[in-house]
Amino acid sequence: MPAPSGVKDEILGFVAEWYDPRPQLVKTFLLKYYSATHDAELIDIKAHRCFLKRSKLPSSVFPSDFNVGNPVLIYGRELKIVDYADPQTRKKLSPVTESTVVFCLPEVTPSFGSVVQSCEEAGLRVSSLKTIALAGGTTLSNASVLLGVSPDALTSSTGVSMVVEFKGQDSVQAAQRVLAKYGPGVICANSEGAGRDFSELFLEAPSETTATFDSCTCCLIKPHAVKAGSTGGIIDTILSQGYEISAMQSFLLDRAVAGEFFEVYKGVVENYGAHVDELTTGKVVAIEVRAEDAVTTFRKTCGPYDVEMAKELAPKTIRGQHGVDNIRNAVHCTDLPTDGVNECDYFFNVLNL
Repeated sequence: MPAPSGVKDEILGFVAEWYDPRPQLVKTFLLKYYSATHDAELIDIKAHRCFLKRSKLPSSVFPSDFNVGNPVLIYGRELKIVDYADPQTRKKLSPVTESTVVFCLPEVTPSFGSVVQSCEEAGLRVSSLKTIALAGGTTLSNASVLLGVSPDALTSSTGVSMVVEFKGQDSVQAAQRVLAKYGPGVICANSEGAGRDFSELFLEAPSETTATFDSCTCCLIKPHAVKAGSTGGIIDTILSQGYEISAMQSFLLDRAVAGEFFEVYKGVVENYGAHVDELTTGKVVAIEVRAEDAVTTFRKTCGPYDVEMAKELAPKTIRGQHGVDNIRNAVHCTDLPTDGVNECDYFFNVLNL
């Protein structure tokens, strides 16, 4: 399908891998993305043949999905983009994927959502997110040196700290610019190298979960909402309505894990397979939300499962504001009061083992 008249049909090339379960082999493809028409083509590199002819991609696939390290779901196949296929694509996209890391002290907990939202409004997107508690020892000492603050400053206020990696154009300078208004409670990496140091210490190193597994419900910000820049707004809504956020962490789920988590809803929700697929299309952000009667109360905050109904009858709910359709309805929330602890345990305990 050619590009519309007058529109440049830019072709971006990537190397992508797909695990074929039948022969239990990883297959490598040349993935061509046609940005003007939102089409994709797959060529089996080893077999030197077309695997998928140029085809229109669904709206659930974002143009921003096409970059190294990202998963992309193309007609039921979970591919991971592992490299650029040509120098032109590398030159065009490398600056867009510059990363930076932001560390938020517990004293700015009420502003966690607005901190993320400020960066998203500047064109940055959440790549990784995690809450941590610094309690002493080598980690505290290293964190103090890396962040340039005293150990007392890191432990003087109760609560948890939030660490977020953002990606985007000129992310280091952009984050520093828009987050200066939050004062010393928000510490931005001053270079991409410093951001990598932040990431290694706070995001990649094993750490004890901040989840309480008590009086809680589980909220999952779905991949489409993360990619659309809605993470900060959703977190802000949760906090502004008086809920406690005791733990947050981003995860990249494969279909087996997503299916295992969502198994309890099989036969309960329509289009079960499509819901599982959506959870594999990018990072999810899992949140332990605490309140009295947390599961029932938070379901009202999320709004009706049917997005059209939510927009019509409850437009200020999370789904009313950020939902797209009944699959991409912004968030998953625990359905039954007995499952709140179990769902939080799955993300903050089982997946962290």
